[in-house]
Amino acid sequence: MAPRLLAGRPPVALWPPTPSYSWEMDMAKAAAKAPKKAMTKSGLLQHLVDGTGLKKSEIATAYELLVEAVGKELKKSGVFTLPGIARLKLKRVPAYKGGEKKVMPATGLEYTTKPKAAHNKVKAFPVKALKDMLA
Repeated sequence: MAPRLLAGRPPVALWPPTPSYSWEMDMAKAAAKAPKKAMTKSGLLQHLVDGTGLKKSEIATAYELLVEAVGKELKKSGVFTLPGIARLKLKRVPAYKGGEKKVMPATGLEYTTKPKAAHNKVKAFPVKALKDMLA
């Protein structure tokens, strides 16, 4: 009789786990492959402090002014470019009226759509300089 495969488990011949096979080893391998964490705001500010020699409070003020300028420009024109980094575009998504009956093609189940409020969507597009830097 050939061993059966169970969902997420090794063949029955290896169940319960033998000393040569361990789920803990699989978990350790998965943890080792985990992606590194992204830089936080405070990490970015500290990097700029180390690179410029300015005070952290001065860098924080400049950062807040940059964020404010991005928001104002996006509201005004809908487009903002951070030179060498990215181009940000604002798109207005209209409201969606709910109550429409639809059918899921895969299952044939009928459902009623929910209404959605209008909102703004901000998209970021990397500029060529950033793409070239990462290539």
